[in-house]
Amino acid sequence: MAVQKPTAGIPRIAFASDLICLYAQTPSGEKEALTFDVASVKPSDCRPCGSARTTPGGLGYDAAGATLLTLVSVAYRVDQRQISGGPSWMTTERFDIAARAARPSTPVELHRMLRTLLEERFYLRVRNEPRQESVWNLVVAKGGLKMPVHDPSDKDYPAIHGQSKRAPDGSVCPGLQAQNVSMDSFVRALTRLMGRAVFDKTDLPARYDLDVIFRGESARSGGDGSGTGKTANPDCPDALSALPSQLGLKLEPAKGPVDYLIVEHVERPSAN
Repeated sequence: MAVQKPTAGIPRIAFASDLICLYAQTPSGEKEALTFDVASVKPSDCRPCGSARTTPGGLGYDAAGATLLTLVSVAYRVDQRQISGGPSWMTTERFDIAARAARPSTPVELHRMLRTLLEERFYLRVRNEPRQESVWNLVVAKGGLKMPVHDPSDKDYPAIHGQSKRAPDGSVCPGLQAQNVSMDSFVRALTRLMGRAVFDKTDLPARYDLDVIFRGESARSGGDGSGTGKTANPDCPDALSALPSQLGLKLEPAKGPVDYLIVEHVERPSAN
């Protein structure tokens, strides 16, 4: 049963499959948390599922069979490897969420609402711990952008999907495919595949369609970088060569602060 939010909210602190989480912190000066108008959180029997995405038109957020680790990753816009602490059930127990906003909202606003929902229903408390690390900066390559701009009137934002193309020997070349994707979402997908944080330095304000094939960093250890357990073809291009030739983007090595989330408190959600 859906539960109506209280009329006087109290400000609180504040993944598509588990493979690709579509995957910004609340400004420090923000005085009031954004909340959904109504929201339902239930244990899920959906296996393997794991989807979590904004609804078309910016009207809400739906999740099916998503772990709490996935939901935290989505809400706080960090890769799962950047989250530590918390009980083991965060990675095993799954939940269904149906949440609706009082008005059409932007993806950034909906993710902030999801953070508030996790705090209110799971009593989630986290703290940030920045660490200086080797990172990648994503920039536009010299040859210029090769991705088509998506129709800006389309308010449906599907999650980025992993894809693969099979070679005659049975091996595969993995990659990513997406429609109506922002650079913010793309760099978060790249972060998971590259094994280190990727930052958007493109200054590209639009949303794009993309189709790219490349080996992620995990392919070096025998996988194809997609999490499917398939063997990657050693002749598949790596990201450093594939992104410029296929998308007109380039990864440049750098050093920078990476936000980690430490889970300080969390509880199983109470019944709706």
